[in-house]
Amino acid sequence: MAARRTQKPARNRATREFVSEVEEILERMRADLSDLADARAGGRLDPELANRLFRSAHSLKGIAGMFGFEGVSDLAHHMEDILDGLRMGRLPPGAPALALLDEVVEVVAGLLGSGEGELAAGALAQVQALIERIVASLASEAPPAADDDLDGIDASILRALTEYEEHRLRESLRAGRAIHLVEASFEILSFEEGLSELTGSVRALGEVLSTLPAPGDSPDSQIRFSLLVATECDAAELGSRIDLPNAMVRAMRASRATPTQPGSAAPAASAPTELLRDASPGESPRADGGSEIESLKSISETVRVDIRKLDELMNLVGELVIQRGAIGSLADRLLADPATARAGLELSKLHKSLERRLTDLQAGVLEVRMVPLRQVFEKLSRVVRRLRRDLGKDVRLDIRGGDTELDKLIVEQLADPLMHVVRNAFDHAIEPAADRASAGKPAEGSIRLEALQRGNHVVIEVADDGRGIDPEAVRQRAHTLGLIEQDAVLSRKEVLDLIFAPGLSTTTEVTETSGRGVGMDVVRENVTALGGIVHVDSQPGRGTTVVFTLPITLAIIRALTVGVADQRFAIPLTTVLETMLVDPVAIQRSEGREFLTLRGEPLPLRRLHAEFGLPSPPAGARVAVVVVGLGDLRLGLVVDHLEGQQDAVIKPIQGPVRSVRGIAGATELGDLGTVLVLDVASLVEDAAKRREAA
Repeated sequence: MAARRTQKPARNRATREFVSEVEEILERMRADLSDLADARAGGRLDPELANRLFRSAHSLKGIAGMFGFEGVSDLAHHMEDILDGLRMGRLPPGAPALALLDEVVEVVAGLLGSGEGELAAGALAQVQALIERIVASLASEAPPAADDDLDGIDASILRALTEYEEHRLRESLRAGRAIHLVEASFEILSFEEGLSELTGSVRALGEVLSTLPAPGDSPDSQIRFSLLVATECDAAELGSRIDLPNAMVRAMRASRATPTQPGSAAPAASAPTELLRDASPGESPRADGGSEIESLKSISETVRVDIRKLDELMNLVGELVIQRGAIGSLADRLLADPATARAGLELSKLHKSLERRLTDLQAGVLEVRMVPLRQVFEKLSRVVRRLRRDLGKDVRLDIRGGDTELDKLIVEQLADPLMHVVRNAFDHAIEPAADRASAGKPAEGSIRLEALQRGNHVVIEVADDGRGIDPEAVRQRAHTLGLIEQDAVLSRKEVLDLIFAPGLSTTTEVTETSGRGVGMDVVRENVTALGGIVHVDSQPGRGTTVVFTLPITLAIIRALTVGVADQRFAIPLTTVLETMLVDPVAIQRSEGREFLTLRGEPLPLRRLHAEFGLPSPPAGARVAVVVVGLGDLRLGLVVDHLEGQQDAVIKPIQGPVRSVRGIAGATELGDLGTVLVLDVASLVEDAAKRREAA
């Protein structure tokens, strides 16, 4: 009988992402701990190595605490204590406490592999025993004797140093290195680049202990900086090797010919060579008694991939899709000729097999690109917490639908538009507590962030219960900016849409959060570039809702090919609701606009001939209507004929003309050549504006 495989506990998506993130941290720590052992054996400790290990432990503690892995968080906290002692000089590199770091890493890996967030009794005892050993080991270490010999170092500089910088200064003096002060002036407009260049030059020759503003007279357009440097070079040599004309080097302490390193960089004579890697005698680094070979196995089954590699893979799949179409066309031509029908039949079978497998490959690549919106929603949670503190407003963020998935590219591009809307809700919409109380509202404001999938689109709503938008204030502000005439007749929707105009803001106070009239126009621009639309609805005194409607992916799409005059266009099938053939007599006109009665409801029409300046079809000829929709909006596109469906990869248009309203890009469709892809979002949005203005 075959042995039964042990099943690991099932993990939810958030836990899997947590395990993947922590495994990366542990891998970095393993590599750095190995370097630390080598550095100790070589008698020289790189301070950046200790800092890097400390940052990794700090990151591990934070992420473990956030996800509720208290045992991992406690171990990481005590690991921080060891590493902080090392980087601050309280522990020598040969301290026995450092031998426990590798064991802590392996125990953490074991806890993650078991999937235990709340520790079982056995795991809890193991963690507590290891923590007690760390505490005891740290308590047994006597602090190194202080060396107060800082003669020659300006008192003003010493007062400006942090505890860590002063420690590095003392360590450099113990090592016998020279201490110099490098001063230079930079133009204020470009000082970051200049300072970075100077720092890079100095680091090639020594250690930059601190960077400080330098006193002294300088022109108003310049700023001076001082770099406190520890190096083996004397002042003259250092100055000659710094490639910056106005840099000056001032010697503060000369180097010693024979450096001494008590308890600093030299290893203890009696310490075993592998002290930093081996566990204490008689103790196994794994609680389950497993071999070291077993501990090398990865914890998670996740591989992080650069999105650019996925884009390249998607482009290759797109090329295969085009070639598949060409093979299908060739098979059809061979089948039509009796002389080649047999070969055509064989090629047709191969084409169908290729189509099935290519469809599976395409679906797999698309699935890899999909990520939950929770990633950007969690970033917004941090923004909300900061705004709550900065603005002094009590606001609750209610997140729903965080597991709704979108293409990674869309999620990244969506972060800024969502942040703009949330910031505006905090600054403009949510009233102070006193105003809310007088309006009969609870003192705590509310912002709801909700995502849901509708067919091939995702709808994201950002709704607040604030003061709402005053249409008259928006109208007056738009008139002041010259966007509309004083007597312009606008619908309620058109007035609300004015908030997306560049430079329009109804607030009279400019703050760090908003009020500069920049933001909502960027929101619409970014969302439209993603093939989506954005709408706003508001009730004065009750709140505002901003709705984003976005396609699930912008990668490979199924497209409907249509003919207009002598041109072909591709319409993303995700936006197509239905198609029909229509007699011209069925098309009606009202106030100069065409529409079609569809199941008792008027459907506005737009003729692609007129949109792109193409010749119109003969009078009386039947036309085809493609009914497209985004959200609750519907539009009928009038074309000459329908040509069928194709897989398409949308690519941006390159050249002098890159942005044409109504065109999203272009695609290659085999024998059909290059075909323009319609931007249905902009066409539907323009039609809605025209209808509102009627």
